[in-house]
Amino acid sequence: MEHHRPDTDRRSAAAMLACDPSTLSALVRYGLPCTGEPGRERFDSRDLFNLALYSGTGRTAVERNVAAALAWTRASCEELIAPRVSSFELRVDCADPDGCRPDARNALARPRKGAYGGTVRNVRARPAAGGNRSVRARSAGARQGAAATARSSGPALALSAVLRTVGDCPVLRSRGLRAVLREFMGAELRWLRLPEALRDDADRLVPRGFAGCGAASRYLERLCREEGIPATTRIGWVVGLPDLVHAWLEVEDEDGVTKVIDPSFALLSDLIPRANPMLLDPGLGFRTNRLVPTGLHVGGDVASHSCGDGRPHARVTTRIVPLQLAP
Repeated sequence: MEHHRPDTDRRSAAAMLACDPSTLSALVRYGLPCTGEPGRERFDSRDLFNLALYSGTGRTAVERNVAAALAWTRASCEELIAPRVSSFELRVDCADPDGCRPDARNALARPRKGAYGGTVRNVRARPAAGGNRSVRARSAGARQGAAATARSSGPALALSAVLRTVGDCPVLRSRGLRAVLREFMGAELRWLRLPEALRDDADRLVPRGFAGCGAASRYLERLCREEGIPATTRIGWVVGLPDLVHAWLEVEDEDGVTKVIDPSFALLSDLIPRANPMLLDPGLGFRTNRLVPTGLHVGGDVASHSCGDGRPHARVTTRIVPLQLAP
């Protein structure tokens, strides 16, 4: 099975699905992917996560955790766009089990300064002990826009900053753009946790009825461009979901203003009952005040570490903690 990762034993799988052994055996008979002989199967935790997420039982930890993580979507319009201040830290470490090599190289994408009316202050990049104390920041090149990137040698690199983020919900003026969004929402795609190699592959995922935020953003980008609407994907983070690299779309409306379209709310609509209707309104370019953009597009790496054989061996940690907004 391509991309299958047998990282979960039978007992842990039953616990993740909040089911008894006989129910798990029935799921295997009905096609739940696994390896190993009956009674000693091993499962892919991503398959189990997706199955639990859409089980509708309300008993699984996955359902409860996702509901808690998305509780903010039920906030008022004012709360969803009001200014927020957060501390931000991004760190990459060597994850090579044989240890880090002397020629190690690190790179971290910085939050995008001046984007969406927000600010980035007190930026610090710090290499780990034993690394090169010289940390360089450079543009990631024209293809990636003005993406400032911190780079260093050594086993680890950390980047910290204080962020001020602001939301917005402008009306979409273009009829063609509104039609594209209605078409996208009508496809009723579902969000899934996917192998890294598939996360951004719209061609393989969308025809099967599901996508991650990266693939959905690429698909929506294509629909916009087919209608002559300038559009580009963007990646970054969401306050409250720091371990997830998020993706969305920037489009140029017919009034010349660049607006944000976030397809993830359509993908997750089944999982966020009572969400603010603004999140799913095809007539609005909603941008949550939790969005932390980089200058990178879908397919870019917000963090990387390579050493020895040149292959990536990165362990990435992200912390975004809300701070008290100054009066």
